[in-house]
Amino acid sequence: MKLLSKLILLAVLITTTAQAEQTFKPFVLASTEPADFTETLDKTRSNLENAGFSILGEYSPFADHTLLIVTNDEALKVAAMSKRGAYAAPQRISVSKHGEEVEVSYANPLYFEKAYWLKGSLAGVDSKLRETLGYIKEFGSEEGLTAKKLKKYHYMFSMPYFDDPYEYDEYDSYEQAVSEVEKRLNIEGDPLSLVYKLEIPGTQMTLFGVQMKATGKDEDEEDLDEKFQMSIVDFERPAKTAYFPYELLVNNNEVEALHMKFRMALYFPDL
Repeated sequence: MKLLSKLILLAVLITTTAQAEQTFKPFVLASTEPADFTETLDKTRSNLENAGFSILGEYSPFADHTLLIVTNDEALKVAAMSKRGAYAAPQRISVSKHGEEVEVSYANPLYFEKAYWLKGSLAGVDSKLRETLGYIKEFGSEEGLTAKKLKKYHYMFSMPYFDDPYEYDEYDSYEQAVSEVEKRLNIEGDPLSLVYKLEIPGTQMTLFGVQMKATGKDEDEEDLDEKFQMSIVDFERPAKTAYFPYELLVNNNEVEALHMKFRMALYFPDL
């Protein structure tokens, strides 16, 4: 009997340790196969809508790569539960062409659930994306990060955490802040442009997806250009295009954005 008790205890300890050490990676590869790019994009869009996702925005940061930004009721509900949970509400799906093959991948909801300190779980959103798009593997980090590491993630000593964002303008009201950000992202010929606008129901949080594209008018714009950024950090398949778009958050009457030294490091932890 004592031996049986010890074996049971050992099994519990092994299971607990395994669960505690579970790791997560920033991206999920849903499918990769010889296919027509346009047909795959249309099918992906249709499948997402049929599964209850709303399309917030769609754009191509560069040739042969298109992003679909979607959300659903569950993602919005979970986002509303946390102080800065809006960052986790949009789900970013990438359709990328590489020669004769087309990849479909997306940002891993379970990874960002931990990294963005959510009080609720995106497990249902993750399950729905897998069911809708498929699942081959997680990728973007050789070993992955544990939930514990993600919840206190920063790249290295003195680097910013999740709660160390860029702090931009402060306005007299939430409504004024939303209006001003929207106006500035719709200036023709500006390197920053609006991809989507997402209001989180029951809160004073509105998230804006932002495309970053150099106009050629200023050499300093090159660093923010999306194609240039990916040429530095994304040098192997599967493509990590679902890193985009960048976000601006109106939180009450303040405007902020995740610090690039946090955000880029979070998506590319092995760099």
